[in-house]
Amino acid sequence: MTRPFPLQPLVELSADRVDAAARKLQALDAERRQAQDKLAQVEAFRREYGERLQQSLAQGMTVSQMREWHAFLAKLDAACKQQQLEVAVREEAWLAGQTHWMELRRRQKAFDALATRHQVAEGAREGRIDQRNHDELARGLARQRGEVDGGEGGEP
Repeated sequence: MTRPFPLQPLVELSADRVDAAARKLQALDAERRQAQDKLAQVEAFRREYGERLQQSLAQGMTVSQMREWHAFLAKLDAACKQQQLEVAVREEAWLAGQTHWMELRRRQKAFDALATRHQVAEGAREGRIDQRNHDELARGLARQRGEVDGGEGGEP
């Protein structure tokens, strides 16, 4: 009879932790991509308004209009920098999540290797037990034949 693997609860816990870390990593990746998309939008918006300023300057504008444009562009520049920081934070969080997932996965593989070794050892143990049982059965049959053969042939 196969003995249960004593570390099986740890194997299952490890698998659960890897699954949870993978889900967290997916969420972190989605947040990272969302931050990158938002940065791309803000940068596109900034370029568009920079081009509009150039067009307005070519057509002529008042000093107060020019100040308003520059103030608005300064706010867009600040928004770009803020979003770049957000992207960096999300990237760092994703990298940390990836490292954590990889470490948990490494541990899970170690537990899986132990479980496999246990199964192999149990298979070998059961094979030895089966062989011993067959050998005992064969010896018993051989003894019975010897008793039967010895009893029928008669000794002088």
